[in-house]
Formats: sequence, C-alpha cells, structure tokens
Amino acid sequence: MAHKIPSSEVGVKINQWYTHICKFEVDQANDMKRLVEEDIHEMEEDQDLLLYYSLMDFRHQMMLQHLTPVHAGNESLQAVSFPKEIEEAEDEMTGLLGYYFHFFHGMYAFTQHRYIEAISYYKHAEHQLILVTDEIEKAEFYYKIAEVYYHMKQTYFSMHYAKKARDIYKKHQLYGKRSIQCDFVMAGNWIDVSQHQKALPYLEKALKVCEAMERKECTSYFKAMALNNLGTCHYSMGTYHTATVFFEQAISLYQKDQAATMIKSLFSLALTCFKLEDMERASEAIKEGMNQASILGDEIYQLKFQFLQALYIETDSSEQLRSALLGLRNKKMFADLEELALDAANYYKERDMYKESSTFFEIVIEARTHIQKGDEMYENEA
Repeated sequence: MAHKIPSSEVGVKINQWYTHICKFEVDQANDMKRLVEEDIHEMEEDQDLLLYYSLMDFRHQMMLQHLTPVHAGNESLQAVSFPKEIEEAEDEMTGLLGYYFHFFHGMYAFTQHRYIEAISYYKHAEHQLILVTDEIEKAEFYYKIAEVYYHMKQTYFSMHYAKKARDIYKKHQLYGKRSIQCDFVMAGNWIDVSQHQKALPYLEKALKVCEAMERKECTSYFKAMALNNLGTCHYSMGTYHTATVFFEQAISLYQKDQAATMIKSLFSLALTCFKLEDMERASEAIKEGMNQASILGDEIYQLKFQFLQALYIETDSSEQLRSALLGLRNKKMFADLEELALDAANYYKERDMYKESSTFFEIVIEARTHIQKGDEMYENEA
C-alpha cells in the first residue's frame, strides 16, 4: 500500500503558503502552491483540508489579480470569481474554515466594489475571530476591514481597525509592506476629514520606506501607491500642479508593471487636469482610463470616466451625467456618488447655472445621508 502523506503536514505547508501571500511574496507563494498541489494528490483523505486548500487557492488567485500585469489576453486572471464548490460547501465550514470562508468572501466582494456586502461578510468573520490564535492573521483581518470602511467613508471605524492592524505589523519587520498599507489607510482617512497636515507625514514616510526597500523586496507597485496617495492629498489641498506631478510619477511606475491599479491614478490625473484646464492631458488620461476599465471589466470606473467626459468635454450632457450617477447609486457607491455630484454642483455653480447646480447638490445630500446611515445598511445586509 502506497504511503499517504498526513493531512497535518499538508496543512502546515498551506499555512506557509498563506504567509507568503500575505507578504506579497509572489515567487515564494507560487513555489509553495506547487508543493502543496503535489502533496494533495498523495494525502490521506481529509475533506476539511481540501476545503482549506480550495480557499487558499482562491486567495492566491486574488493576490495575482491584484499584482499581476493587465493584458487583454490574460483571461485567467481577469475571470477570478468565488468558486462554486466553496459556496456549496458553506454549511460544512465551521470553526476556522468558517472564518476563512467569510473573510475571503468579503475580500472578493471588496474587489468587485460591493462594499456593503464585503462588510457584511467581514462582520460574520469578526464573530469567529476569537478562533484565530495567530496575531498576524488578526492584523490581516483588521487591515482588510479598515480598507473597506475607508472606501465607504466610515472614517473612525476605518481608523480604529487600521491602528489595530498597524500596531501588530510594527512588531513584525517581515510585514513592512502591510505596515505601509496601514499608513495609506490612516492617511486617506485624515484626508477625508481635511486633516492634511496629519496625512502628509504618513505618506512622506511611506514613500521613503518604499524607496529604501525597493532595492530589496519592495516592488515599484508600493512606491507607486505612495506617490498616488500623495497626489490625492495635494488634490484635496487644492495644490493641483503638485498633485499632477505625483499622479504622473505613479502612472509611470504602474506602466512598468502594467498594474491594474493604474486606473485610479489615471482617473485622478484626469480630474486634476480638468481643474487646471489642461484639456489635452485630461482627455488623454480619460481615453487611457476608459481602455483600462474596458480591459478589466470595471463597471465602476467606466461610469466614473463617463461622468468626467460628460461634465468637462461634451455639451448638453446632463442626461449622461445623471446616467453615470444613477449607475453609481444603483451599485451603492455612495462615497463616489457624493464626490462626483459635488464636483458637478460646483462646476455649474461657478458658471451661474444655479438650477443645474441645485439638482446635483440634492444628490450630494442624498449620498451623504446614505453614508451617515452606513452601519445601519451593513446590519440590513447581514
């Protein structure tokens, strides 16, 4: 009889695989994935371990989708979705498996911009967090929920969880990249409450750390994130020329890796150039951004670029503007809805078109009402 590998040994390797994923160590994660797959075929029967493997394989694919270059023909990475076999086995997932099911499902919903759904899954996972003994895994959860709360403009919830994550990561030097990302979330929240002088030190320090790490293990991806976030801060401060410099530098770095996240910098650059009345560069950024959104199948950014095109370039475009904003509202993207409707309201106000301005200010008020009722919405989704 052929010797069967104990499932406990395979479980240890899966845990090592997950560690590399969390640290964005793509090569090491790929190597460990291959080792686990070799052992799975020779392993003693263990259905829970197979479900754990399936969950981790999905998490691996999400990592690759986040970091791997965007190519139109790269269908395997663009089609990542939550596996049916895991969905169907939900009732069998108790204990730690249940935690990972809800945690990873929340991460997937986040990548699809379904933020309310993501928070609902995260809240289920949080109820099971007591089962997690590893401190780094708890930090991973805190960071992820801080990230989605930030995108929903639930500022103080986000800062609470980001600080908890950061305090843990700071004690573990091998998780420097995650510590940097916590700084990004903290800075983003300070920007949202117009505390720019509190945000800038986080971002300037993060950029210096990325530059120091770049020669070792930090890819240009994290430096590009730091530059993009500095651009966002300066845009919020109204220092548009400085913002464009940071956005251009971020895009240049993103282009080297053809990173999917370049689309954020393209949108921000287009918006900033419109503020500077640099219509040529803004139009170029919109064209490039729309192409990226099409390749990625990103409906949210397609709507956002459609909005910019309608507001700043096309004439008699009120219907297109309302269509884009209605699309964002239907997808419950209330933070984006507020930001863009406010931009339209101010645009028309500056041109003494008060009727049109008033219409968009009403949309701003509606979006803010939804944001303020955010926690109630999440409870209703649970």
